[in-house]
Amino acid sequence: MRAEVVVVGAGMFGSAAAKYLSRAGADVLVIGPESPDRDEAAPLSSYGAHLDEARIVRRLGWDRLWGTLDARSADRLPALEAESGVEFFAECGALALMGKGVRDRTREMLRLCAAGGIVVEELSTAALGREFPHLGVPPVAGGVDGLLERRSAGYLHPRLMVRAQLDLAMRAGVRLMRGAVTAVRKAGRAGPWILHADVDGREAQVETERVLVATGALINRTDALPPGRELDLQAFTEPNLLFEVAEAQLDRLRTLPTVVVVDPEDTGNDNLSAYLLPPVRYPDGKWYMRIGPGMQPLVRELRTTAESLSWCAAHTVTREQDLFLRNAMRVLVPTLEPVSVRTACCVVDKTPTRSPYIGALDGDDGLSVVVGGNGHGARGSDEIGRLAATLVLGETWDFPLPPDVFTPKWRTRATGPETGRPDYLTPPFGLC
Repeated sequence: MRAEVVVVGAGMFGSAAAKYLSRAGADVLVIGPESPDRDEAAPLSSYGAHLDEARIVRRLGWDRLWGTLDARSADRLPALEAESGVEFFAECGALALMGKGVRDRTREMLRLCAAGGIVVEELSTAALGREFPHLGVPPVAGGVDGLLERRSAGYLHPRLMVRAQLDLAMRAGVRLMRGAVTAVRKAGRAGPWILHADVDGREAQVETERVLVATGALINRTDALPPGRELDLQAFTEPNLLFEVAEAQLDRLRTLPTVVVVDPEDTGNDNLSAYLLPPVRYPDGKWYMRIGPGMQPLVRELRTTAESLSWCAAHTVTREQDLFLRNAMRVLVPTLEPVSVRTACCVVDKTPTRSPYIGALDGDDGLSVVVGGNGHGARGSDEIGRLAATLVLGETWDFPLPPDVFTPKWRTRATGPETGRPDYLTPPFGLC
């Protein structure tokens, strides 16, 4: 089989990139496995960051880069829904509770929003209490500044968004192969790229001029990179809890926006950074509120393939993680009386640049990557995919920051348990 461009990975970045590549006229093949059900045993390549029901959408970005990625993507969501016929976006608003210790950063974020025509309301603690009486304000040292977006903000259903992107990509001519890539090699210095894939237990071979690897946070645990090489990207456990909402509480709690708390104090697991989703209806028909942490020490590195598979498949949180999340929910929604509580584990990645990796590897424009959501990837995925397609096809760059901001970096430092955490994982962690 031949294709001009092969996209390895059919998640949020890969599906968006494939759509834009095909719309630009490229012959595109996407290779990616089917998403597993929650209780289904599956290989590691099947798991991705889109395998839950809700991700925060917001145009207020931590910096110019993420603000632009997020805003451009969010502005396109209504058109994506209309074109695909798939509804995946809920506009309930987004609230950021910013510790006053990063007020300079908050002022800069608001300046960038004003310049981009994005309306953000500033709410005092008293105003927060009046508008959202069922929301608690976390006791961040020095207090918090409330920043509220009412429009083009809320949450999206990532599985449904991926379905919408793939539907649009295939309408544009993309071919989809459900399988997992097992090897990527070049046929001589000037030859094509040869990919091997496992498709329902049978080996398939694909020849292509260009490869775009979009296998997500676990890219270093896949077979889609040259043997013995790893990107400087670290995957982490992201323990989440789902609190089932009783019918009697549903109407009033559904009025809440999404919430993210930014606590700038480096206080370990006493750091209050967290994020909260309002009640979201899950496939079992029940409504759940989802809560997750920032990058406290309880958010642990995934250092091996075995650790990664166990985390993704088992949905098991530690007692330490469970206690932290239950306490965070008590603080943020003190009136909630859940019917039940269950886990919903995910994986988050971080790059030392705090930016996505988009671009060629080793100067070879035949092999590129688009990975590194840094906890922001879902809401910025459409623009991230578009930029990846732009670089793969060598088209004119039209992003306000230069492409070298996104240059992928190979890992050169040790990653064993004795090395500790790199500096880029110290607070403040930014907006998740």
